[in-house]
Amino acid sequence: MTSKQKEPETTKTVEEVGLSTGTRKPKIQELSTFDGDRDNLRGWLAQLSVYFEILGWEDNHDEDKIKYTTCLLRADAMKWYTPYAEKVQAKSWTTWDEYQNQLRRQFGPVNARDEARAKIRKLKQGKSSMTDYWNDFGLIASTAQMDNATMSEFLIAAMKKELHQAWILAELDQDDVEAIALWAIKKEARMETWRYNQNGTEETTRINKTTRNQDGTFKTSPNYEPMEIDGTS
Repeated sequence: MTSKQKEPETTKTVEEVGLSTGTRKPKIQELSTFDGDRDNLRGWLAQLSVYFEILGWEDNHDEDKIKYTTCLLRADAMKWYTPYAEKVQAKSWTTWDEYQNQLRRQFGPVNARDEARAKIRKLKQGKSSMTDYWNDFGLIASTAQMDNATMSEFLIAAMKKELHQAWILAELDQDDVEAIALWAIKKEARMETWRYNQNGTEETTRINKTTRNQDGTFKTSPNYEPMEIDGTS
């Protein structure tokens, strides 16, 4: 009796990789390209990090990561890499971390902290939702290296007027920037709900005025004389 031979292992494709055992295996969309825009580098590298985790490339696979990332370079980013591809210039990296650092030196902020602080000072909520404003604020603040109290002051000062006034009236003793942001998100949601209910009440009142008499009874439709039809024409 011969033993059953073990089937050879096969390499998983992107679509075959699951998030965890027993979960439905997702179809993973290919990542966007990078053209050298400084504002996009950080988010793009973060997407790559998540993508490599899904593929099971967290450890090792440095050469695969570098090759895949390089294939996504376009425009100014590809201009930077061209001398390396042509072997005119020697590569200064051998690991994935070194390659990322080279990309950051080439396309990242010149002075990340000062640039982040300048953006924080200019950032306003405007017509954005508090959630969107907080997402933008939090991303920039993560490299601004400001203390919690200072970030809280900037966050509150740049909120839309009604939220800023609500914060002043609330008189909350809170200087944790994340806690303030969550308070503002909930407060904005309650304001939106109140406005929605008010609009519904006003519309109901308008309809009642046009369809009911003062005593509450429904108005009858006006009586029209039937149109005479001339059958001689």
